[in-house]
Amino acid sequence: MEDGPCRLHSAGMHDDPDLIALAEQQYGLVALRQVRALGASQAQTDRLARSVQWERLTRNVLRRRGTPESPEQRAMAAVLDAGGDAALSHRSGAGWTLVPGCRLEPLCLVTTKHARRRTQLARTHEVRDLPPYWVTTFRGVRVCRPELLATQIYAECHPERAEVLVERMWTRRLLTGATIAEFLDQCGRSGRNGITGLRGYFEPRGVDYVPLDSGLELRAKQVLERAGWSTRHQVNVGDERWTGRVDLLLQTLPIVVEIQSAIYHQSLLDRASDDRRIQRLLDDGFSVVEIVDDDVWFDPRAVVEDVEVVVCHVRGGGSAVRFNRRTGGIAGQNA
Repeated sequence: MEDGPCRLHSAGMHDDPDLIALAEQQYGLVALRQVRALGASQAQTDRLARSVQWERLTRNVLRRRGTPESPEQRAMAAVLDAGGDAALSHRSGAGWTLVPGCRLEPLCLVTTKHARRRTQLARTHEVRDLPPYWVTTFRGVRVCRPELLATQIYAECHPERAEVLVERMWTRRLLTGATIAEFLDQCGRSGRNGITGLRGYFEPRGVDYVPLDSGLELRAKQVLERAGWSTRHQVNVGDERWTGRVDLLLQTLPIVVEIQSAIYHQSLLDRASDDRRIQRLLDDGFSVVEIVDDDVWFDPRAVVEDVEVVVCHVRGGGSAVRFNRRTGGIAGQNA
C-alpha cells in the first residue's frame, strides 16, 4: 500500500496515527518506502527504525513491537520486502486464497526484472511481464489472480495433481469458465509455462462447465478415464420423473457409478435412502456400480475391475443390475 503525501508528526512519529493505521492493515508491518511516502525524511526514518516501538524485520521492513508473528505476517513481510510488483504466486498464492490442498509456506513470489530488490523471505520467480490486471489484493496482500495461479500450478505440478487443484479453485468460484477463457485469450500465445496444461484442462470442459463437487469424484473420474471410459458427472437422470443426480455416468452406456464415502453413508438411514434411490435407477434401466472412497484413493484397479464387470454384463445384453463387490457382487437384476 503506497499512501499519499500525508506528513508524519515531527514529534513522537513512532506513534503517528497514519503510520499505526498502515501497520494495522499490514499485520503490524510497514515498508521503509511507505514511511518515506508518508512524508518522513531519511533521518526520521532512521530514528524510527531504532525506536523502542519498532524493530527492523529486514533491511526494508519494520515491525511494530508486540504484534504477533503469524503466517499472514510472514507473507506480508515477503511481499513488502521484495517491493515493486511482487505478488504471492504458485501454490503459495493458492494457499493464501484458501485453496484446499495448497500450503502458503514455503512462500513463493512472482516479480519482473523491473523490481530491483530480491527478498530472502521467499522463493522468487522472475517473469517478463506482470500486467496489473493479473494481480489482485486478497486479505491485504498482493497475490496473482486465480487464472494466473492455475497456470503456475500446471507449470510446477504433475498434470493430475494440477487438475485436482484447479478443479477445487473452480468449485470454490475463485475462477469461472469465462475468466479462464479471457485469460487464455490474453496470454495463450505468450509461451508462458503452464499455458498448455491449463488449455488442456479447459478445452474439454468449456465455458459452461459445472465443476465436480469433490476431489473424490474427480479422482474417480480420472481413474475411469485412464481406463478408457469417458464420463459425465453430477448428472440429473430420469425421463418423466426426476430419479436423482448421480455421481458419474458413463458416456456410451447406461451405467451409473456411485461413490460411497464412509463419512456420509455409514448410517442405516443413509443406506435405506441409497437403496430406494438405486432401485429407482434400476427401474429406469440404469445399471449401478457402487464403489467406495478407499478404493478410489488406494486401490484404483479394484474400481476399474468393478466397472468392467458391469460393462461386460450390459454389453452382453443383460438387464439393469446393481453391483457392489463388498455386499456380494451383482444383485437386484431388474428387482
